Amino acid sequence: MRDSDFVRRVIGILTEAKELRATLAENPDSEDVSAQNMRALLNELVPDVALPADLASREVSDALSEQLGPVFEKITGVFSLLFLALADVHDAGRTDLTSTDVLQDLALRADELWPGESE
Repeated sequence: MRDSDFVRRVIGILTEAKELRATLAENPDSEDVSAQNMRALLNELVPDVALPADLASREVSDALSEQLGPVFEKITGVFSLLFLALADVHDAGRTDLTSTDVLQDLALRADELWPGESE
């Protein structure tokens, strides 16, 4: 997956989280569809894991860490970069932009800002 596509999926998770918050504020008993959407987007970021059946519990832990560690580092890095972009706009006192505006701009410019290929 291209880095820019990875970033767009994380932006999708943040957008769904914002929609979920708004939905729950309006109707606390509403169906939790946005959480399902966020989970689906997150699952697209996480690779399939292959584990031999004969591994001991410690070996399973080590294998999971080895296979999933890099993607979780990348997810954490992207969330951090997006947070910093939002914080910069907020700290600059930009009242003409919403968080949605900032995220949409980043999504549109993702190919330019994150041109690399994923591993």
